[in-house]
Amino acid sequence: MNLADPLLKALDSRRCQGLDYVELRAEEISQMAIDARETGLEVVSNRGEVGHSARVLDNGSWGFAVSNRMTDVPGTVVEASKASSVLTVASPTDMSVLADMRPVKKRFTTRAVTPLDDVRAEDKTDFLKTLCSHISASDPRITTCKASYRDFTGTRVTVTSEGTAVESEVSMLYLMTSVSARDSGALASARDEIGIAAGGWEHFEKKDTVEVIGDRLIRRIRQQLEGVPCKPGTYPCVLAPRVVGMLAHEALGHLSEADFFSSGAFSGSEGKKVAPEFVTMVDSPRLANGFGNIQVDDEGVIPRKVFLIRDGLLEDQMTNREWATRLGRKPTGNARAESYRVPPIIRMRNTYFEPGEMSLDELFEGKKFGYLCLDVRGGQAEANSSFQVGIQECFEIRDGEVSRPVRDLAISGIAVKSLALIDGLGKDFGFESSYCGKMGQSSPTSDGGPHMSLKKGAIVFGGAG
Repeated sequence: MNLADPLLKALDSRRCQGLDYVELRAEEISQMAIDARETGLEVVSNRGEVGHSARVLDNGSWGFAVSNRMTDVPGTVVEASKASSVLTVASPTDMSVLADMRPVKKRFTTRAVTPLDDVRAEDKTDFLKTLCSHISASDPRITTCKASYRDFTGTRVTVTSEGTAVESEVSMLYLMTSVSARDSGALASARDEIGIAAGGWEHFEKKDTVEVIGDRLIRRIRQQLEGVPCKPGTYPCVLAPRVVGMLAHEALGHLSEADFFSSGAFSGSEGKKVAPEFVTMVDSPRLANGFGNIQVDDEGVIPRKVFLIRDGLLEDQMTNREWATRLGRKPTGNARAESYRVPPIIRMRNTYFEPGEMSLDELFEGKKFGYLCLDVRGGQAEANSSFQVGIQECFEIRDGEVSRPVRDLAISGIAVKSLALIDGLGKDFGFESSYCGKMGQSSPTSDGGPHMSLKKGAIVFGGAG
């Protein structure tokens, strides 16, 4: 089936005539799901889905409708138009207007070397079973190990009444591995996430092998079990790229999405200094191996890099076409939808601090006591930029040197205040990949930066429990 054909035919039908804007999206996706534990396989499934949706703008109001078939696309447009009519009556003065853009006609392919649908299910399940066995056999204190794998292959299509016609190949994989352990009543847990936006099985053959993933988790769980308790309080610290990424995403990135900006902690600070002049933070559609990589957004906009903070000044916001008009700016290509079943909303892609010029030794220098936070367990933030993050890998810093591992650690703070207390950025760069939730939708993202040094007062340290 050529997904674009019924969509293009629908645009020529009389049911699309007279509408301000029509956007049709369709998908034909196969998803494989495998869950394994140290005791064996729990879930192995492979399912396919095909369907389409219509989003229309009529008299300044949006309407949306969805179908799990590829028949009667004009009928879906009619249903979306009816929904927009209801909204027009309810809010006659709240008019939506789209920023102008040049229509895009292009087909995007993936860079998979070993296509995911060419790999046998047995090879995928063997990989997960071997991973769980490798981890469980490494230490008698480990009680459970679970690996959850998902991959998605197929095609996505977007066509619009403005002439955009985009087809994108899909080849995406995600692996979450978690481990729990117990020693003399003390409990510990660790996790590892891997997300690839447009690659294939070669990632597990060449980079994140069973041994590489397993050894990361074994190291983290042992450090948790053998670490010393945290000393509550605020201290100078160094955050590694994966923790910096959590700060960039949860506590700062969401505040720079245009639909959240006015109600968040950055409101009223545009063009003002919010960080030292050596600090720049961006959201980019392209990052080497980034999970948030996109070639076109779900409104058909070719995405661009957005400087959220440049040289310490709060600069730009992430937008879709509607918010670009409201702000008088060009669209940034941040309109993303979890699937054809939901309309696009403003979402981050790859959000990170750009590297600085300091070595790791320089970042540690002068710190009599503090903490080096290497990896996160999870976190959350509020509109005022307050954040709480669990840390699964951490060490004390004593006299400028890395010292003992620390267990049960959580960090918190107010991100807009923490920004001003950054006193160094490393030359290195790294990131984590995960799924981000917003308004009931989940999208793949990557978040990171270099190692970052912060002064006392930027971060509050406490026990995770």
